[in-house]
Amino acid sequence: MTRLALLLCCLMVLPGCAARGVMSVVPPGTGTTGVVQPVFVASNRHAASNTPNALEMLFGQDFGDSRNFRMHYARVGVSIPPTHAEGNIEWPGSAPPDPAQHFVTVEQTLYDDAPSFLAALKAAEPPGATEVVVFVHGFNVNNAEAVYRLAQIAHDFEAGVPVVTYSWPSAGSPRGYVYDRDSVIFSRDGLESLLRMLTEGNRRVLLVAHSMGSQLVMETLRQISISGHRAPLERISGVALISPDIDEDVFVQQAHRIRPFPQPFALMVSRQDRALNLSSWITGTPSRLGSISNPARLRGLPVQVIDLSGYRGGDRTGHSTAFTAPAAIQLLKTLDVGG
Repeated sequence: MTRLALLLCCLMVLPGCAARGVMSVVPPGTGTTGVVQPVFVASNRHAASNTPNALEMLFGQDFGDSRNFRMHYARVGVSIPPTHAEGNIEWPGSAPPDPAQHFVTVEQTLYDDAPSFLAALKAAEPPGATEVVVFVHGFNVNNAEAVYRLAQIAHDFEAGVPVVTYSWPSAGSPRGYVYDRDSVIFSRDGLESLLRMLTEGNRRVLLVAHSMGSQLVMETLRQISISGHRAPLERISGVALISPDIDEDVFVQQAHRIRPFPQPFALMVSRQDRALNLSSWITGTPSRLGSISNPARLRGLPVQVIDLSGYRGGDRTGHSTAFTAPAAIQLLKTLDVGG
């Protein structure tokens, strides 16, 4: 088999070959029988210029892969159906969206600026709460998938605190690997500004990243550290990198420049991760951090490695086991990976 043929076969196992997820917005007054999970959104994605409405620009299919030098802020209410199966996103697909069976969007608010966004976030905090969760999605993820995935995670893990997705401009295509890696570099400043804003005052941030989003998190933490203005690092209550698509040597180099190094710091890995096996092939490296088999190679860094290789029942690539396999979800809910 030629290398090109192998690549095409491998791409078939990645998300994105089927119809992509889109936000299904139900009309006002539509009855919902599920739980509404609020998701706050900070994004440096750019909308298509021919989309007429600001909310449509943010939430519609056209809000996608192009990069924006400005940040946008929003809040989305995602209704999770009573028939929801742990680890799943019940997309309507080609069927009419039904709140009794599908994830649907029941409310949307676009904020004019960062202070308005921060005020809304503060208003959503439970009494006495001083923490928010920030989720950074990975490669080949569109905006709707970023928002709905965090809604699923927050619901299944019973977050209990406000959750924010940093929706960076992934191409949302299995062919966009290099574009997405460049978008990670482009998006560091936006994530840094979000973390600085969220950690003002007494608020703490639990950082959760998936796949290539882990590279974005590490680059941003390193950037904050070497800037000398390190206050946000002292307000990070924990970091969880899920299936991190990072070269092991690069991760070690990044980690040694981050001071203070957030604690606790968890790596969720799997040797059964077919997506990372493809990433290794593309990058010409033996393995990626998310499929590490010998944690000793991390040179004594203060990280907790959680091996999910034996867990089944999640996505077919083994790349999202931590939040799609019910048994893994139950395991991780019992672990103190967030401080």
